[in-house]
Amino acid sequence: MPCFTGRQVGIADAWLGTIAFAGQIFCDFAGYSTCALGAALCLGFSMPDNFRAPYAALGFSDFWLRWHISLSSWLRDYLYIPLGGNRRGPTRTYVNLVLTMLIGGLWHGASWTFVAWGALHGAYLIGERVIMRVLPQGAWRSTRWARALGMVVTLVLVCVAWVFFRASSFGEAFQIVRALVGINTGLRVFPLFDYRLVSLCFGTLIIVQWITRDLTIEQAVERTPWPIRAVALGLMLTALLLMQGQDRAFIYFQF
Repeated sequence: MPCFTGRQVGIADAWLGTIAFAGQIFCDFAGYSTCALGAALCLGFSMPDNFRAPYAALGFSDFWLRWHISLSSWLRDYLYIPLGGNRRGPTRTYVNLVLTMLIGGLWHGASWTFVAWGALHGAYLIGERVIMRVLPQGAWRSTRWARALGMVVTLVLVCVAWVFFRASSFGEAFQIVRALVGINTGLRVFPLFDYRLVSLCFGTLIIVQWITRDLTIEQAVERTPWPIRAVALGLMLTALLLMQGQDRAFIYFQF
């Protein structure tokens, strides 16, 4: 989203940039985590997944069981549970959730935008618990439409939080958030081709994650028909050959 700096953008451009970054950070981090898993398998070691279809999560608790599992497990085992977890009543549970997510935000860097990102996820987790206390148990999973709605709401709010994670300042972050909700209007930044490309790539990513949300990487590969696997491998090999020598450092290496 750096191309937005100093510019007023409209709602369409704001959402395009936001979901493009959501897709980029997932492919970046899940990509090199999967490379590590593959290298380990070649050496005869089986390592647990670090990502498991996080953008198909049904709620924010489910999201953190699927996104950056090694970090979320550490935060749960060494911060949330020692703080008391959910054993000391609702109010203390909410405080523990916020503290855990704030520290999770600070883990990424000493910036208030990271703190805001963690605070947002803490607020999401609290809101989810409050709603679950009101709704009948399992109501949000009872039908296909309810699950789809839960996934869409979770994904949209996760994308909004990514704005603060990516922004270099609160001013830039709030500029994008205002555009996301239609308050800001401005010049069109992206050409029509970018709209189509991002929509195709991100839409494909969501569909694949929805289909494979209950599978490990090994299970997903085993159940994929061999012609599709062959095409995917061919495309990956082609990409490796075409992108030789380009500096494409992983985003998450800075953390």
